[in-house]
Amino acid sequence: MNDILLVCYSRTGNTRLVADELAQLTGWPLGLIQDIRPRAGASGDWRCMFDAWLRTRPDYRYEGPPLQDFEHIVLLTPVWMKGLAAPLRSFLGDHDLSRQRISVVCTQGGRGGFNAVEEIATLTRQVPSPVQILLQSEVLGGLSPQRLEDFVVQVLASSTYQRDRQRPAWLSPV
Repeated sequence: MNDILLVCYSRTGNTRLVADELAQLTGWPLGLIQDIRPRAGASGDWRCMFDAWLRTRPDYRYEGPPLQDFEHIVLLTPVWMKGLAAPLRSFLGDHDLSRQRISVVCTQGGRGGFNAVEEIATLTRQVPSPVQILLQSEVLGGLSPQRLEDFVVQVLASSTYQRDRQRPAWLSPV
């Protein structure tokens, strides 16, 4: 079983920039969630708002390694209308990630990153850790490599922490 997989949804490319940087920095494989129906232009903007307000689960396609082959999944998502991007909501609704550790990177124009993380926690039935919230201006202005390096250190530390805090089976009767 591999350790860590990056899974990214990006409508405009900002979140994909972060995912590509993380993949290059770490060598972790990258899976992509893509819209079946493109969201370009004004009609795409309206569909994003509609999907965010109504918390819909639109069709998507996933291209990447099988999720069950990984112990830890880092979800990368934009924030839509102060909440979770609808294609990622659909993805999480279709996949049971309760057995994997989850970390999250959100990109946002202003606010709502923690709302998106809260919805991810509900859908995955666990609290993601660590979590990194990045402003769109940081991403477009050239991300500080230090921010991503710090996130990677936290991801790796959380993996070690989870392993260390598990008790041996012989100490915990069933």
